[in-house]
This record gives sequence, C-alpha cells and structure tokens, in this order.
Amino acid sequence: MNRNLIKLVLISLLAITVISTSAFAQPQSRPNGPYVEAEQGNVSLSSIMTNEELYDKLHQLRDRSKGVMKLDIAGYSNAINFPDLTEPLGYPLYVCKFGEPGPSKVRLFITTQIHGNEPLGTEAVVEIMQRLIAGGQASKAILKNVTVWFMPRINPDGAMNQYEDQWIPKRYTDQEWIPEDIGLPAGTRAPWYYTSTGRMSTVTLGRIFTGPGYDENRDTNPNLDFRIENLDDYGLTPNEFATDYLDDSDFNNSRYGGYFVTPEARIVTSVFKELQPDVYIDIHHRGFNYLSEDDNRQVYIQVAAEVADPYDDPFTGNHYEVDPDVLTLGKQVNAVGWLSLQLGNSAFGAIQKYPKVNLPGTTLGAFALNDTAIMLIEIAGQTQTLGQKANGRLTKTATDSVLAIMEALADGSIHDVDTAIYDEIPESANRIGDPTTRDE
Repeated sequence: MNRNLIKLVLISLLAITVISTSAFAQPQSRPNGPYVEAEQGNVSLSSIMTNEELYDKLHQLRDRSKGVMKLDIAGYSNAINFPDLTEPLGYPLYVCKFGEPGPSKVRLFITTQIHGNEPLGTEAVVEIMQRLIAGGQASKAILKNVTVWFMPRINPDGAMNQYEDQWIPKRYTDQEWIPEDIGLPAGTRAPWYYTSTGRMSTVTLGRIFTGPGYDENRDTNPNLDFRIENLDDYGLTPNEFATDYLDDSDFNNSRYGGYFVTPEARIVTSVFKELQPDVYIDIHHRGFNYLSEDDNRQVYIQVAAEVADPYDDPFTGNHYEVDPDVLTLGKQVNAVGWLSLQLGNSAFGAIQKYPKVNLPGTTLGAFALNDTAIMLIEIAGQTQTLGQKANGRLTKTATDSVLAIMEALADGSIHDVDTAIYDEIPESANRIGDPTTRDE
C-alpha cells in the first residue's frame, strides 16, 4: 500500500463504520465455517508443510534469490547443552535474512509458529519471501529500505508432533522438565507454563495432544540476558532460586517473565538481539469470533500493539516499560495492517483487537519492553479446528497485511498513519464457542 493510497483510505476512514446485517439468533458468523466436523474423522494436513518440506523450500528460495536471501541456522530445538545451542540434537531453527542492519534501513523481525498447531503464519511468510525474491517495484523498494529477517517456524517439534502414528501438531515444545539438567535441585517446581503429562481428548473440534513440554511463548523474559546457569550474577544460589522463585506461586506465574528454559526461546532472543529490530511481528492462531451484533462477519484476524504493562525485574530491580514513541509506531503498524484489508464489506476486513493482556513472558511482551514496536496477528482457527480448510483465505489476511506494512515502512508513510485508527478497531468480543452448531 503506497503513500497516496494510505492517505486516501485515512480520509475515508476517519470513523470506522460497518454495514449492518441481520444478526443470527445464535452466535454464528458469516461465512459460517469451514470447520472440522465431528464425523469427519482424521484432520487432513496435506497442504501444510512438514519440517522437511519447509526446509527444502527455504533452500530453494535461497538458491533462487541469487544472494538476496541469506539462510542461517540460529540453533537447534531440544539442544540441552546450554549455553551452546548449535549442537544438532533437534530440528534447525532457520533465519531467512533479507539484508543486514544498517543506519539508514528500518529493521523488521517476523516469527511464526511459536505454537506448533498454528501453521498458517509459516505459509504466509513463505509466500511473502517468494514475492520479495520475485522482484518488482514494490519488492525492490522494500529491500532497499527495510532489513527484514524471518524465522518461519520456531517450534518445529510441536509442529511435527506424532501420536499413534498420526501427525497431530501441538501447542507445546517437546522437552521434559528435569531440574537437575540445568543445575537446580531435584524436585524443583517447573515453570507455570510447563505441562508434565500428555493427554488426548476427543472433542467435537478434533483431537488435541499436549505435552509434556513448554508453552514456548511464555518462556521469554524482559531481561533478555537472564539465564538460570548464571544465577550468581543476581546473587542467587540454585537452592535460593528454586525456593524463592520457582517454588513460590507469587513469582512463578504469568505476571512475571519466563526463565529461558527452552533452547527455542533462547535462540529467538539471540536473533532479536543481533538484529535489534524497530518492528517485530509475531503470527499466531486463536478461536472464532464474529465482528459485532450488527455485523456477523467472521473475524479472520485479531491484532494487538500492546501486550505487556510496565515491568519490574525481580532479579535486577530494573524497570521496563514501553516507550511512548515505540507504542505509537506499533499502533501505526497495526493500523496499516487493518487498512490493507478493508475491501468493502468483504470477510477480510472483519478485524478485532486481541483481548487486553499483560504477558511479559511472551516474545511480543518482552521485545516491546525492549524498545521494539510490535504487532500480534492472530488468525482464526487452529489445526484441530480447521485442518487445511480455508488455508488460502486465512493465509491471505496475514500475507496482504504484512506486505502492506513492509511497503509503508519502506516509503516512510507508516509515520503518517493516525493512531486513532488502531484505537477504534473493535475490541475482541462475540466468541463462537461451538462453531459446529448450526441454526435451524
């Protein structure tokens, strides 16, 4: 989206309006689906890339790019020899680098699939990288003015989870909590975002397998240098840390940062520190909503520029908060994403804000507290609720919005966007709890 188009849309959208439609008697959306039905049986994932297919694709893109894209391995999943994360014990975590940081270039960092059962962000960024490599005026302008690094699947173990010879992606990573392995006393309580026992449940929306493992998106800390093996830097012994922090529910909860116990969280943070991005976009999935009581379009994405409150680090006493200028840029980034999808009354324009949260242990929260503007993109549905259904439609919402943001960053028009556009995006509401229920 170029400068003139943004200005045109800004003028026409000073107040966000919606076209009223008749609300259904029950909370259903338009379009009403598609969803995995109870009688469907196994969920098809044949159009979703496996790890091997993704890695092959990344190497193909690198070779086709003729030097435009550099492909690095930042570390490996399941690496247990902290602090060395380069031993190939698990899957590689790739970084696709379009340019190097420079004083005259905007720095953009994009990650996807931090939860293994949220695959469409990966599909979207592969499409974006293909477009950047293909060339064209817009792509050339982006690459001239923006350094963009992608990490297109940062939970490869969860993405490829197998259960009873079936491919069933799961939210969590694939490590087991063994405190002795990281120098803590046996019996130390696990971080609150760890699940110790796997469980299989059969529900109307498909089969879900979780654990054992960590929610990787709670394992980051605003203190990007915190490491359990360096507790003496904070005047703590392993026993004191176990007793005063992990064993104490007043500290071991979502209001505090994570503990960097997963190699994946450490690897992503190391890339963040190397790039020092101006903007960070993280693409997820979530449940289903319809837009409002007057507009029953299905919400394709939710977005957010704010996910963490001011934070005081219990280990160092350092205070973190989001800089006002950083928040302004974050709102402008999110607003451009919203503007890019306002195509009349189409389904693509049905966008809400993500619910207000305070999660300093997420990558978005921790990075925002370290002076980076953020955008959360939450695509409707997950593999257990969609399988590969609506892949193209839902992927397009992320692809188009991210490309528009890149163009606005490249030509500087991002700074002309009124933050009121973001403020007026409808709040999260109208959750559809059982989308397989149909009105008669």
